[in-house]
Amino acid sequence: MLERPKRSVCKPTQVRRFLKRDRDERGIASTVGTIMALLVFLTFLTLFTNSYIPVWMVDNERNHMNEVINQFGEMKGKIDILSLNAASSNGMTDITMYQTIDLGADGIPVFASPTAGLLSYQPYASGNNNTEVDFYYHLVAGGKTYHYDQIGGGMVQFYAPNRYYAQQVVTYENGAILIRQDDGQVVKAFPSIELTKPSVNSWINLSFAQVDFVGKNANQAGTSSVGLNIDLVYLDAQTYLNGNYTGSVISKTPIVLTFKSSNYQAWYDYLLKYLTTPGNNLLSSDYTLLSDASTQTVTLTVENVYSFTFSKAMTQISSEVM
Repeated sequence: MLERPKRSVCKPTQVRRFLKRDRDERGIASTVGTIMALLVFLTFLTLFTNSYIPVWMVDNERNHMNEVINQFGEMKGKIDILSLNAASSNGMTDITMYQTIDLGADGIPVFASPTAGLLSYQPYASGNNNTEVDFYYHLVAGGKTYHYDQIGGGMVQFYAPNRYYAQQVVTYENGAILIRQDDGQVVKAFPSIELTKPSVNSWINLSFAQVDFVGKNANQAGTSSVGLNIDLVYLDAQTYLNGNYTGSVISKTPIVLTFKSSNYQAWYDYLLKYLTTPGNNLLSSDYTLLSDASTQTVTLTVENVYSFTFSKAMTQISSEVM
């Protein structure tokens, strides 16, 4: 007679070991899964912060600089409008223009803070930026010579210490908007300087519009917006007959314009390109253009000038943080 095989019976200690090993294996699997998930998350976070965030911030800072340049263009246009209005009202104006300038570029919440900027208002009395005009003129009657030699100018300047895009300085001076960065500088909006010469052998008619900023130095920094109140105090615009009386003879004298500016290279490049433009009938003997890096000045000397139309717009700007 066959006997039934006996069933093996696990001891309690063996059961506990098996259950413990099963729990340990499942715990290890959960830990490894969590670590892998964290590694995947950190990989995407690193990719986001090292690649996407810089590209995003470059766009923010570039768009901000384009916006600031446009706002400077609007400011230039408003000063021009005030000058035209003053020219039609005998030099006086009671109109005040208003312009906003955005100081900071947008940031990215949590990942990148906004980029701050600095706006400076520097009248010509500060000495950092000025323009000197030197010439002789005479009246039709009287036979007397007068000498004009005065300094004016000044600037409104915005400095953007961008962290991702190129650091730039935008400046408005003498009706021109200039942009400077590490790799160079350029005139963005042209100044009102014009040399008219109908033919190669004719006299030159010169015109220049100078914007003189008056008042006190002012600086505003941060990421908010600044409101500028633009007030044209007075406009002096006249046309002078160039020349110096020697007895009863009128001898033509040179007219000298000297620009002192941290953007002197941009002024030099612009004036050189303007003076050498084909078709303007100017000869090399009609002018001398020099630049001096040690004093940051550009000197334009114009010969053979018959008349000089010269205007000075005395402008005052006050600012307040919005």
